[in-house]
Amino acid sequence: MKGVGGEVWRLLWDAARRYSIEVAYPDQMFPPSQAGARCVLCQQTLDPAARDRMARFEEFIQKDTERQAQDAEKVGRSARQQLAALVISTRTLKPGLQEVALHDPKLARRTSRFIAACRLRRYAVVKAVDAGNQAMPPDFQVSPAADLVQLEKRIRDYAAELKKSAMAGERKKLELEYAELSDRALLGAMMQIVRDEIARLKTIHFLGECIADTSTNTITKLGNEIADTVITPKLRDRFQEEIVKLAADKVRVEIVRSGGKYGSPQYQVRLFAKPDAKVQDILSEGEKTCVALAAFLTELATAPHQSTLVFDDPVTSLDHRWRSNVAKRLVEESAVRQIVVFTHDLIFVNDLYDLALEKKRPIRLVTVSRGKAGAGIVADGMPWKAQRIEERIDNLEKDARAGRQLYDNNQQDEYNREAASVYSNLRASWERALEDVAFFRVVQRHRDYIDTKHLKKASVLTEADCDAFHAGFKKCSEVVDAHDPSSGRNADAPPPNDLMQDIQALKDWVASLRDRQKKVA
Repeated sequence: MKGVGGEVWRLLWDAARRYSIEVAYPDQMFPPSQAGARCVLCQQTLDPAARDRMARFEEFIQKDTERQAQDAEKVGRSARQQLAALVISTRTLKPGLQEVALHDPKLARRTSRFIAACRLRRYAVVKAVDAGNQAMPPDFQVSPAADLVQLEKRIRDYAAELKKSAMAGERKKLELEYAELSDRALLGAMMQIVRDEIARLKTIHFLGECIADTSTNTITKLGNEIADTVITPKLRDRFQEEIVKLAADKVRVEIVRSGGKYGSPQYQVRLFAKPDAKVQDILSEGEKTCVALAAFLTELATAPHQSTLVFDDPVTSLDHRWRSNVAKRLVEESAVRQIVVFTHDLIFVNDLYDLALEKKRPIRLVTVSRGKAGAGIVADGMPWKAQRIEERIDNLEKDARAGRQLYDNNQQDEYNREAASVYSNLRASWERALEDVAFFRVVQRHRDYIDTKHLKKASVLTEADCDAFHAGFKKCSEVVDAHDPSSGRNADAPPPNDLMQDIQALKDWVASLRDRQKKVA
């Protein structure tokens, strides 16, 4: 019969065997050997010859099945080895992928992902085969082969165009076209500049044609006439006013018009006694400073604005009389504009401060110093050596309160050092109070003049004031270790309450003198 031994027939035979063993004759081998057994296929009784034929045929089938299984296993091992040995790596394809990325980055990334997906599928299949399980690889990704072929075609076409353009005639044509396009792009970005330049050149050409008809002599003459009749008298009078305020009659100079150029009048400072002499060769450094400041303030008087003025050590090389005049002039100017003064001269600072208070001008003192962090450290108020007595007392009270915290925390050594520092500053403050309050700065250290107009303020000082000063100063001197103390002394600093009382004594002493001095006319 056709197909006997084939795949379909084998399925029939296997089904017959399974039916015989599992249903018809479950206690016998296949084919059944008991008497009267029937063929499960044709339902006829099996005689000995038929059973023998079926037995031989079953033996043949079993051997053939085993051989096919062995062959299939051999084929499977070979396929597994071929699959495992198959090179699926981007390393060998790296140059090609880099070139693809230059033309189509998305396609290069898709190709890399496709290769990675193939490696993952290969890994899943090999692992399942080795474990004897059915392979369940991940979903198959869409191959980028068609797109790669299309990209290859596009690159080859582009290469052909480049090869064609490399020819002399084509290359020259492309270079000319590229140069023209570049010039157009550049001109497009600079069009407004080109138009402005054309307009500028036209204006220059027009002015060049008119230059012969234009002369500055007439304009300069008219400007000088206006200056002589209007500007010069005003500047001259204002300069004299300023120089008198700053130097009184010590500097005899005037401001005059020295000529003009291109319609602008020019001025110079000239000596009354010797007009032909050069001012810078005659005047001292301080006198030149006063003249320069007077000229600046004269020019400033003609300006319509009231901008802030900033001075950097304006009293350099000036003695006390001129320095006082400069302070008066700056305080006067502060009525109409803000004045900022940088100076190292503390006496000049005191003059500015006193005059500002007298004229009721708002004033702010700021210290700019240098520290470990660098220069330009800004702090409100003056440094300790320049502070007024009231400011010093306020700082002493703050330091005393800080020392109380050390005392309350049983930090005796730290408190002793803090208290010694406070008493040292307190002793210095008693000295400063004697100079600034009791003597009302009539005589001031390192100042080269005596302020006699405040001498009567010192008349309020009494014997009780002197005793109080002596007691407070003596107490500070006893606490401060000006010299190395005896090791046997070993005394602690006065407690915080005593420290605050000693500071309060200075505060009361100053307040009492201030009240009595206010009553002196």
